[in-house]
Amino acid sequence: MGMTRVAGCEHVPARITEPRSESCEECGSRHSLRLCSTCGHVGCCESQRGDARAHALGEEHPVVKSLPLGDRSFTWCYACNAYV
Repeated sequence: MGMTRVAGCEHVPARITEPRSESCEECGSRHSLRLCSTCGHVGCCESQRGDARAHALGEEHPVVKSLPLGDRSFTWCYACNAYV
């Protein structure tokens, strides 16, 4: 089973904002972090407390990138419910 990808997701901002923190801004975790592409908020993934998801849905900033940024990081859109 492959990953669902959405080409040309309309939610991806034109410019990805730099991370505001090196750890989850809510719980302090330094593992499996996600970057809010809109404002730079850093939160933990859903396998932990899900602070990145809570931020994305609460602030209507649907696109997150996995940290650290690089060749192996992915982009997820909560509005499309898919990798982009």
